[in-house]
Amino acid sequence: MEHGAREEDSAAEREVPPRCEESEEVADRTAAKPSPVPRGAADPASAPPRRPGARALIAPAAVAVALVVVALVTNGALAAEPRFGGVLHGGRLLPVGDLATTWRDYLSAWHPVDGGTGAPASPALLVLALLGSVLGGPSVVVAALLLFDMPLAGLTAYAATRRLPVARRWRAVGAVAYGLLPVAASSAAQGRLDVVVAHVLVPPVLAGIASVLGLTEPKTGQWLGSACLTSLGAAVLGAFSPLLHLAVLVLALIGYVATPGAAERRRAAGVAAVVLLSVACLLPWPTVLFRDPAILLRGPGAQVAEPPAGPWLLALSPDGTPAGWSGAVVVLAAVTALVLAPSRRMVPGVVVAAVGWALAAVVGSASTTPIGGAPTPGWAGAPLVLAAAGCVWVVLSAGAPRVPVRALVPVLVTGLVLLASGAAWAGAVGPLRAGGGAALPGTVLVLPTGTAPARLLEPGHPRFGDDDLVPVPTAVDWLNGVRADLRSGDAGRVRSAIASAAARGAEFVATPDAARIRDLAGDLVTDRSGLVDGTPLLHLELPSSPVKLLGPDLARHARTEAAPAPEARPLPVEGRPPHVAFRVSEGGLGRTLLLGAENEPGWRAVVDGREFPLATAWGHQVAVPLPARAAEVEVDYT
Repeated sequence: MEHGAREEDSAAEREVPPRCEESEEVADRTAAKPSPVPRGAADPASAPPRRPGARALIAPAAVAVALVVVALVTNGALAAEPRFGGVLHGGRLLPVGDLATTWRDYLSAWHPVDGGTGAPASPALLVLALLGSVLGGPSVVVAALLLFDMPLAGLTAYAATRRLPVARRWRAVGAVAYGLLPVAASSAAQGRLDVVVAHVLVPPVLAGIASVLGLTEPKTGQWLGSACLTSLGAAVLGAFSPLLHLAVLVLALIGYVATPGAAERRRAAGVAAVVLLSVACLLPWPTVLFRDPAILLRGPGAQVAEPPAGPWLLALSPDGTPAGWSGAVVVLAAVTALVLAPSRRMVPGVVVAAVGWALAAVVGSASTTPIGGAPTPGWAGAPLVLAAAGCVWVVLSAGAPRVPVRALVPVLVTGLVLLASGAAWAGAVGPLRAGGGAALPGTVLVLPTGTAPARLLEPGHPRFGDDDLVPVPTAVDWLNGVRADLRSGDAGRVRSAIASAAARGAEFVATPDAARIRDLAGDLVTDRSGLVDGTPLLHLELPSSPVKLLGPDLARHARTEAAPAPEARPLPVEGRPPHVAFRVSEGGLGRTLLLGAENEPGWRAVVDGREFPLATAWGHQVAVPLPARAAEVEVDYT
């Protein structure tokens, strides 16, 4: 039976040569060369000329123009804003800072988010800073990715398939279908930058891995360059979508084991370069994934509640909306190709699609708990992009169809129109908007209703990358405790929570329950004009500087109690963590400098040039015991 199967495979290969799809391109390349004409043969000059329109329709420029038109129809309102939409935000996208701010956020050792943390910043900030240095700023890069995701993904898909033995017209159709994925259009409208970047980068990264594994032969002497470029692409993919980065690395290792071939040393070196170099480029970010593996499931971006996944994942729709169901066109095309023209060349595409759907099922069903929020499943958009890429790979691996092209034109046009309609519908509705958001008046403790997490926000506004920082566990406990106390309805607990928030440096509390909290807190709060979104705002009538000087008696209570009393009145000190430097005069023995920051490894205090031991105040804040004499004090985070 095995011998008979081999004979059937060889017969099929003789019937359909592997590179017969390229006959049109081969004819184009040889038509201009003179060649002898056998006697009795027709003169090539007498053949009907090629129609120039047919070549124009399959050119990369035509693919880009078609996708740009759909993108402009979908995002016309945002694209009309200055500077490609200005500073976009909404949904899972927090406003992106300017170039200097983005560099500072990435390079800072300590970040004042939710009480402060020394966790490494997301490498996505590095990518935006590097690209923004040459393209007009990080906000321009983000706007271009979100508004023109379709043409960018279509062009990368077209370029990634250049080594497949497929005619250009079929590559163009596959690129257009991939660019019009409704899941990507929906993700762009919801500010899911991780899915958009995955949509653009997955095809070239998969093509690079296939080249490294020898599935598609690279040009002579360029295997090392191909491996290095693939590593760079995988690293950028990992900066925005760590789950897909892990997936493509696993696919590379599976491919290396399952497809042994010639040049084994070269293949091993190429796979090692892709895996090791891409991880090294992201350091120290990969260490964050060990501390908070939930980032793999929820992905980077603002923390929001996600809808649960369902059987519509098979149609490449992460949320089951009717607009997303048109993604089933790509799945049906892959299934049809598998049934009508099965081939071993389809196996890599099948494996990629299967891995994508498996990850989508895990992400859409497993729940993670945001800071101070309720458990929520993840968004399966990024894994579904991987599944869609595998489906397109399967279709293109089928080669040229065995029916006339004219017979397929109605089917192709109908499928692409369905995809374009679904993409335009999915991308036209979403919370993404231009403007950058309104600046906060000071340090604000935000307590939204429902399951949304509580936040302690610094002056200005939250920025892209803030929600990707892993908080200190004591900060999470403090946020949950203050939130519970302010919602308890007990006047004593409410007043104690207000004093605790002021000790952390909070100047305002933003919550829909402001009226009830004001009645219970009494003279500790006063009304202020609300935020732009209408959330009421309360001002804390307590010393709320992020740096304070505690007298001996209050410092003694701070070392033993969990929260200050509402009557406590520490002395505000100019400065803001992580760097504080000032001269203290003579005073009582036992006084303490208090910082509104979590006490974690890395804080360092120097008094008169000598390192001084640190203490903990109110159970979790940084405290520096001071001498009774006058001294120069410097506190920093290393």
